[in-house]
Amino acid sequence: MIKLPPVKKIILWLTAVLMLFSAIPAQAGDGRLVTQNWAGSAVFYDAPCDETESFHMTDDEFLCNRLSLENRLIYAYSAYLNSLDGDEREALVASQKAWIRCYYAYDESLKQLWLEPVKIYFGVTGQERRTNVYREAMLLLLINRITDLEEWSKGRLVRLDAGMAEQKAAELEEALTRLRVKMGLCLYVIQEEYRPRIMDAHRAYFDFFDANGAFLELISKGDRSALLGEKLLQVDRIAYITGVHYHGCRFFRREREE
Repeated sequence: MIKLPPVKKIILWLTAVLMLFSAIPAQAGDGRLVTQNWAGSAVFYDAPCDETESFHMTDDEFLCNRLSLENRLIYAYSAYLNSLDGDEREALVASQKAWIRCYYAYDESLKQLWLEPVKIYFGVTGQERRTNVYREAMLLLLINRITDLEEWSKGRLVRLDAGMAEQKAAELEEALTRLRVKMGLCLYVIQEEYRPRIMDAHRAYFDFFDANGAFLELISKGDRSALLGEKLLQVDRIAYITGVHYHGCRFFRREREE
């Protein structure tokens, strides 16, 4: 079971991270005042930047893509489940139930504010881009789960050098800590009325992480490097989605406060 660090540790982490984002006024290229120490093109929505596929999709195209992926997920899950028996079968059922709960929790959370495109920025000038946080997150959740089920059904797991197991175990714990900080930042920068559903989505993810970890324990068959590799991959994926959400939260507030 993944245990969250004590509240005081989370607060210390958040304090340290938030200090990196102190508001330092800067001047945008067109003379507008920027309230963060970012490039003007990263702050103002009308400044030119790259655009993601999710930004360009129509509502119908998004729905078509989503339904196609959901159908593929059902097939991948059913085919894999039918190949298993005993404890592995029961563990996959529990894992999938937890994933479905997580998927719909994120759906409810992101529907609150993130149905419209925003601009996100990862801290490097030139990496700002317009995207749709809701669409990107929902499609990635589906794609990631489908990929896992299809790969696992073929007996393919992430492999790491066995001699690096301890190092990767430490990296996993560090990645989980960074993920919790990112999740905390999502809550910090958004209005209180939107936080309960965001928190519910975060809790649902960790419930899935635990349930999926129990399944991975069985199919990795004692290969600790494979188990750690798979868990680290899961955390890296949700950390990316959380990062997109966080920057979407920040832009939502900036654009409306300027």
